[in-house]
Amino acid sequence: MVRQALETSVAHAADPEANQTASGPENATTNDVPANATDNRNRAAELDKREADLRTLEHEVDAKLKELKAMETKIQKLLDSATVIQDEKMLHLVDVYSNMKPKQAGQVLETLDETIAVNILAGMSGRKAGEILSTVTPAKAATLSEALTRFQTGQEQK
Repeated sequence: MVRQALETSVAHAADPEANQTASGPENATTNDVPANATDNRNRAAELDKREADLRTLEHEVDAKLKELKAMETKIQKLLDSATVIQDEKMLHLVDVYSNMKPKQAGQVLETLDETIAVNILAGMSGRKAGEILSTVTPAKAATLSEALTRFQTGQEQK
């Protein structure tokens, strides 16, 4: 039996094709090394491509972010400008109502939106606002006085 095993072993050593099929997994690993190296190169190339794509996307996102920040700054400047204009117009309205006769100003304030009326009264001197409030109906005077108090104390209007 030992002799038979020895002969088989010598026969296998002499025949390389028999060696490839007989060896099984050991030989398969050695034969796959070039394929694995190719796979590794392909994977590395794919990873390099993805990394380059990510860098490109990162640059695009950075550019968009920079553009959005510039737009935000521009919008904020426009809002600030609009607020200044609105304040100037409100000051003009306060001046107009301050120069009206109290009875006439009271009649107009009674018909205005409460927020606008309160803003106008808040911009006037206390004496002038009091003269105008004395000419409106008691219910409207109470409503405007409450709203004016909330406005001047920083409380939310209802």
